[in-house]
Amino acid sequence: MPDVPSATIGPAIVLASESPQRKAILEELGIQFRAMSMDVDEVTLDTPDATVQENAKLKALTALPLVPDRTIIIAADTVLFSRGRVLGKPKDRVTAREYLLMLSGQRVRASSAVAVVRKGDHDGVLAQENAEVVIKALSDSEIAWYVETEEPLSRAGAFGISRYGEIFVEKIEGAHSCISGLPKTALLAALAALSVPCSCAMSVSPPMDIVTSRVQMRRFEIPVRLDRNPHTKCATE
Repeated sequence: MPDVPSATIGPAIVLASESPQRKAILEELGIQFRAMSMDVDEVTLDTPDATVQENAKLKALTALPLVPDRTIIIAADTVLFSRGRVLGKPKDRVTAREYLLMLSGQRVRASSAVAVVRKGDHDGVLAQENAEVVIKALSDSEIAWYVETEEPLSRAGAFGISRYGEIFVEKIEGAHSCISGLPKTALLAALAALSVPCSCAMSVSPPMDIVTSRVQMRRFEIPVRLDRNPHTKCATE
């Protein structure tokens, strides 16, 4: 059973993820939350934008029936895009090595979406940021060493910047938090769009000129009845 807050003493905000990177980003922002492990079948669609938005929405809607009324749920998804392919988490070490060969010496796009919903509302908010990272040419021994650290097995595209993978980065354009899996500007903009009380999250909202230049944001409808597979009712719009 997922670790969910009780209706009386549970926190106002739930992170639909046990990702250490996402939890660390919320802690950096001073947001009080509780994490909930989510087991969903992620999809890979035609574009990175469609993929991360659909998966973030799916995770949020899957968590919705498990929390008390008025609880705010934060869910996120990140993929890398390289050589015309959308790269999510590798299924095994062989796939991780394949992905790293594709990333070697490339300028790679990271797409990260955040879905924020409040139980009892009729709609939620999707916000997305993109960033680019230039990865050095990787030798076979470097790839083998990196796979042995096991970091690639839990990272989109088999690559992360929060631990060992950072040593292979030549340049980053955009927000580090986008590549790490929970883009701060998109998250704060989505929370502000739902008028989340300052006591629950942060004291200020990000400047709108930053939001409009970095973040794609839209609302999506929350189904009145959620079944065991929200994806069947919530195809990408």
